[in-house]
Amino acid sequence: MKTKIKLKLKHGIVTCHCYKTETENSPIVIITNGSNGFYNYGMFPFIQEDLYKNGISSISYNFSHGGVEGDQDYFTQLDLYEKNCMRLEVEDLYGIITNIYNHPFNFKISQKIILMAHSLGGIPTIFAAKRILSENISVDGIILLASVSTLDLYSKEILDNWEKDNVWLVKNNRTNQMLPRGYEFLCEVKNAQTLQWNLKEAIKQVNTEYLIIHGAKDDSVDIKHSINIKEWAESNLWPVSFNVIENATHTFNTKHPFEGETIELKNMLSVVVNWIKK
Repeated sequence: MKTKIKLKLKHGIVTCHCYKTETENSPIVIITNGSNGFYNYGMFPFIQEDLYKNGISSISYNFSHGGVEGDQDYFTQLDLYEKNCMRLEVEDLYGIITNIYNHPFNFKISQKIILMAHSLGGIPTIFAAKRILSENISVDGIILLASVSTLDLYSKEILDNWEKDNVWLVKNNRTNQMLPRGYEFLCEVKNAQTLQWNLKEAIKQVNTEYLIIHGAKDDSVDIKHSINIKEWAESNLWPVSFNVIENATHTFNTKHPFEGETIELKNMLSVVVNWIKK
């Protein structure tokens, strides 16, 4: 069963693309996109279809402040986009997890929850997991695809101009739009090494199994980020499986609009499905 769900939270509306299998007690994979991502972006509908064929339920979603409405792939809500930040993305994912066994999702409490994130989506995923686990709600596994390991990703020149103007206009090469990154996100970036937004420190409190995957030819996020996360998790004795996909780019050699499965995407999904089933 495939449904679209609008989840109304206190801070905004999260639109979800939900694949619910008939397999009894199938795991539920909650997929978080990275920067400028949305549930209809490139490979993600195909990923959900592949999980579904393998008896695995999934939810992919648009951030409440991601700027994209429903099935569109154009940023029409720039006022919301400017307000987007890690705090709100954590709230989005937290809202899904805490409502997953209730209407309108209605999954069974016996179904395990696995969090999957791509690129920048790794940050809100780890911090949402930290919050969830502190409330004694289970997170049964985390899958990180080409994830970043820090918010400290920007040059001093960018940060100085961003702070001076309270906004940073970034051109989206796909849509040719100038997208505004707001001041709260800047503050989070500047606090990347503090306890508040330090991923290394957060992982200390996220005791679960990790599957970390990175493309060998990723020129957007250096594989060192995934290696960092692997080492941080292992230093806390959390179970980690680490996989490098040969010849794979940041999106496993796929594009948006999606042009079909690639060998690299197939290999990545094979690792994911086998890990989930194991």
